[in-house]
Amino acid sequence: MSKNLDEEVVYTLKDTVKLTGLSIDLVRLYEKEFNLQIQRTEGGHRRYNKSNIDLLIEIKKRIQEQNWSYKMINQWLQGEIIPESIEVQSNLEKKVGSLEDKVQELLDRSEKGEQFQFALIQRLDEQSQLIKQLTEKLSSQDKYIENNLEKRDEKLTNAIREISDTKKLIAAAQENLESKPKSFWHRIFRG
Repeated sequence: MSKNLDEEVVYTLKDTVKLTGLSIDLVRLYEKEFNLQIQRTEGGHRRYNKSNIDLLIEIKKRIQEQNWSYKMINQWLQGEIIPESIEVQSNLEKKVGSLEDKVQELLDRSEKGEQFQFALIQRLDEQSQLIKQLTEKLSSQDKYIENNLEKRDEKLTNAIREISDTKKLIAAAQENLESKPKSFWHRIFRG
């Protein structure tokens, strides 16, 4: 079967699907949705002529390529819409849709940025608390060390004083011994 369609020739649903590139279900949906007048045999089988096939192809083109809605197709079929205004409207709708997508993307990014900032603030607060705890602990340890150093210094000073006092006592005792007359026995054995 050639693509050169004859006006008087009628085509089956299967042939129409091949010629239009639409699925069987989509051809039936378009017929119902757009109230297309399709011939039927006595047995109720659909028969499509050239104008039916051309119309299906045009509907497909407007929906798939120009993003027309079913409502717009119905208005066009009833003569309420001029195709050029639809194309402008379709282009505007595409641009609006694109802008809405960009706005949504920016909102998503903003929300993620806010979430990141919130998490960062929480982390900084945690770090601040940790630094505060560590500072308090270090201060406590400094006081402990300083206190222990003072006690050690005091003990060391006392020990040095005791050693000094003991040395003085020893020196005084030696001097005292040297100044005493030597005993008889001491002179014999030592001297």
